[in-house]
Amino acid sequence: MKPIHAPRLRAAIAAISALAVFAQPAMAQETPSTAAAPKPPSYSAITAATAPVADAYFAAYIANDWDTLEPLLAESATFQDPTASHIFGGVLSDGRTAVMERFRTGYASLTHMEFVKTRSLISDKSALYEGALHWGMDLGDGTLVDCVTPMVIVLTVVDGKVTRHLDFVDYSPFVAAVRKARAAAG
Repeated sequence: MKPIHAPRLRAAIAAISALAVFAQPAMAQETPSTAAAPKPPSYSAITAATAPVADAYFAAYIANDWDTLEPLLAESATFQDPTASHIFGGVLSDGRTAVMERFRTGYASLTHMEFVKTRSLISDKSALYEGALHWGMDLGDGTLVDCVTPMVIVLTVVDGKVTRHLDFVDYSPFVAAVRKARAAAG
């Protein structure tokens, strides 16, 4: 094998470098051009998409209209009322089937629900409804309870479906109404 002299080596490197420079535009044209990434939806667009879904879900929830509410729930939806743990036990349902079972079975003893809204806020993927819930319940032993409780409902909407439903209720008026009804029943 013949040794390569420095001048020839430099010339070979220069030739390869020149070839690489000329080849770059051709290689760049051969690779697919990277299109600009799609622009994510704006805050206003997301809020505008959230409002009708959240409002329809909220109305169906208060009306106990489970057939209207169910298609508005995501398959992986959750329902939770962390304020009800001492009243109704652990209140967490995970998945559309479990949420609908809770509503259809657990709410069957409700005699009525009317919500007087004091304010609502829909922002981005969240909707909040604050007010007073006038509701009644048949306790199953012939005792009927009627009360008004302060309540906040928070919904999360993603891709046109409710993914999370949180209730926060001051159950003090309900507890007082149960005690009063049981005392009156004897």
